[in-house]
Amino acid sequence: MPLMQMVPMLMKEENKEDYEPKVVSFGPYHHGNEKLKFVENFKPTAVQMFIGDMNEDVFIDAILREIENVKKCYLEEFTRRYTDIQFAHMMLRDACVILNYFGPKDIDKSYKAAETINNHLGIAVYNSIRRDMHLLENQIPFLILEMLVALRYNTPRHSFIKAMERDSFKMFFNGMIEHAEDKDDLGKNPAHLLEIFRRVIVTGPEHDPILRENEYGCCNVKDMLTRLENGCGKCCKDDENHEEWHGGQYVFRSVTDLKSKGIYSKASGIKSLKGVRFSPTRFCWSAELKLPFMYVDMYTRVFFKNMIAYEFSPNSLINNDKSVTSYVSFMKLLVVTEEDVKELRENKIIINCLGSDDDVVQVYKDLNTYEGGDTSYFWDVKEHIEHHYHSKIRTWMAEFRTTYFNNPWTIIALVASLFLLCLDIVQTYYSIHPPPN
Repeated sequence: MPLMQMVPMLMKEENKEDYEPKVVSFGPYHHGNEKLKFVENFKPTAVQMFIGDMNEDVFIDAILREIENVKKCYLEEFTRRYTDIQFAHMMLRDACVILNYFGPKDIDKSYKAAETINNHLGIAVYNSIRRDMHLLENQIPFLILEMLVALRYNTPRHSFIKAMERDSFKMFFNGMIEHAEDKDDLGKNPAHLLEIFRRVIVTGPEHDPILRENEYGCCNVKDMLTRLENGCGKCCKDDENHEEWHGGQYVFRSVTDLKSKGIYSKASGIKSLKGVRFSPTRFCWSAELKLPFMYVDMYTRVFFKNMIAYEFSPNSLINNDKSVTSYVSFMKLLVVTEEDVKELRENKIIINCLGSDDDVVQVYKDLNTYEGGDTSYFWDVKEHIEHHYHSKIRTWMAEFRTTYFNNPWTIIALVASLFLLCLDIVQTYYSIHPPPN
């Protein structure tokens, strides 16, 4: 089975354009497409930009030595159209476009490469190259990129992988990789660039301790609430539908729905799609759902669709790991209306680069996970949300807080009412028990 998979036809039937390149082809699956001819004509220039004063034959000979292994990465019906030398030239040209756009070079050379590509192709085409690098069917073996970089810069393979991971992390999370020693998947041999992108956004801690013993302070409010819930459960039938959500069917829906139950969204600060956490507040009358920071821009829908297609691929190196699909499934539960997006945007969880909040809602609606997300992901978080969601005591506390403590005027009115009540009590007491003369 080849490493470079095709997108299943079922997925393509929904929206074929999200799986096909707009401006540039990488590899044989879309090579020769007429609408991509503009950038195809630029590829020889990209080769010269990358190799500099070196002889092109040096790079072609290196690729030819691995040509059989490289061809086996693709479906045979596409590779047999080309001779070995033709295929080697295709790999060199495609790789040089990628490495000029996204590869090892100092700041001055990086700026000069971007300026040269912009001058030849224009800013719109230049920006669309990044979009086309996200496509499952538009990949070349990472071995080719490593080989060319080793020949050009005389650098070890491991350092190149690390450099690509670092640059990818900066692209997705606008920062540097922290605690790289804890990220076990980093540094391993990737099949292609898309796998680099994926491992950067999903590598991270899957679970943290949800609660700690000292999290509630000196008085154990948790035990007190548990006793109250048990008492209310008997008289209010609080746990009547408890079994419904233990089977994996969750009642909670949307960020604003959770907020009405006292569960507030907050940025988790974990730079990974696995950075989803749930924690009660100190006095347990509300809770926080912590979510990782994420840009939503013109590439988001295409990126996640192709990531989901990659996770459904039968021969990928990720061993049926559905981390991205599970994250998207979870976010589809939370993002339902514009109010949900507004809440996440105001809490700096979503950075909306699309314009309107409704555009963000549409992005998540367009992402189909085919019910393929791993139910074990975020299981603890979902269980704690459901427990909080069904708690009558916590719901009443959330409603009380929203009614009386969400607006300064209602707080003033509540204090004034309590003050007047106290005066009435004092007046009533002294009318019954008048002080002696």
